[in-house]
Amino acid sequence: MTVTNDMLPTGINQDYILVTDDEVLQALCQEWKDRPFLAMDTEFIRTSTFYPRAGLIQINAGDENNYLLDPLALTQWDLFKALMLDSDITKIFHSCSEDLQVFMAEMQLVPTPVFDTQLAGAFLGDGFGCSYQNLVRHYLEIDLPKGETRSDWLQRPLDPKQCHYAALDVACLPVIYQSQKQALVESGRQSWFQEECERLLQNYRDEMASDFSSYYLNIRGAWQLSQKALNRLKLLAAWREYRARKRNKPRNWIVQDKQLLEISRLDPRSLDELATVEDLDRNFMRHEAGEVLAVIKEADNVPAEALPSELPKPLDGRVKSRMRKAQNFVETRAAELGLPVEMLSRKRWLTSLMQDLVACEQESRGKNVPEVMLPDEMNGWRKPLLLPGLMEAMKA
Repeated sequence: MTVTNDMLPTGINQDYILVTDDEVLQALCQEWKDRPFLAMDTEFIRTSTFYPRAGLIQINAGDENNYLLDPLALTQWDLFKALMLDSDITKIFHSCSEDLQVFMAEMQLVPTPVFDTQLAGAFLGDGFGCSYQNLVRHYLEIDLPKGETRSDWLQRPLDPKQCHYAALDVACLPVIYQSQKQALVESGRQSWFQEECERLLQNYRDEMASDFSSYYLNIRGAWQLSQKALNRLKLLAAWREYRARKRNKPRNWIVQDKQLLEISRLDPRSLDELATVEDLDRNFMRHEAGEVLAVIKEADNVPAEALPSELPKPLDGRVKSRMRKAQNFVETRAAELGLPVEMLSRKRWLTSLMQDLVACEQESRGKNVPEVMLPDEMNGWRKPLLLPGLMEAMKA
């Protein structure tokens, strides 16, 4: 379906101004610095690289103008970067995670503060992961096309259809933002939402700080390793993160998770020993093998008291019934609150909590069970909503 301006509400249109001149961008930044918010989106390509390559940055400052900033033509970004970090200007995105990655890659910053309309929708009963098209349909009663989603945003010149599509991605955001902002206040959930946005931003600030020391925890099967092998995996996983960024290649193009696990288990000390790991190709052996062996040798220098603790085993059958009770409690509580289950708690958070609880029970051996360590995500606004009912549900 083709959208025309006469199909859109008054004050919203799909017209656009393509910005390719640095002087025009500087003038716009001077104008935008007094605006309370900027509605934003990005278009990018990320098929064979670690970092997304930006094709467009779209802006609507709350009026009828949609601006498409061309990062392939513009070079003077200092004033724009200052806007992205201005705490008095709210940056409105829909599902901002990938957009934040674009800004990290292109400008080495995380925009702040952020208002994510998808996240707000989850708190307001619009479901978990609600699409932009569905939000526009809900708040504006119009259907937007999805036709240019997989376009080549790095081609030049851009097709007008691409530009109209990109403009519509920000044209409707200010209206949705105003409606959601008021609804969050009326629902009493504004503080929950703000906390969740800040948590999201902090995750990306941590990413920019390049602390990859905990990435090994994301690798399936790591629980099978001894402390020394786990230490090797910890250092190798961190090395891969640095290497993927340096080469700008997806991390699994450097080396796959299962291969990191096998290398950590085998503890190879030579190229011949390393080559026994299944599916390591010639390019890896030529370009990466030397660094991998150096990391393994480095792991030998970590003292015993600094080795990572062995990871808990997957939950066994006796504990799984307790997990089901916990999940049932979360589902019931989410329904009472009118929240998506995924918003209130994720399965991996419950699993982590259950594993810690079981470990505490085994350590206490029938005595009073010490206080368990809550996953960070379950602190804050979630904690009073879930505890102590969740702990009661998890009891043996």
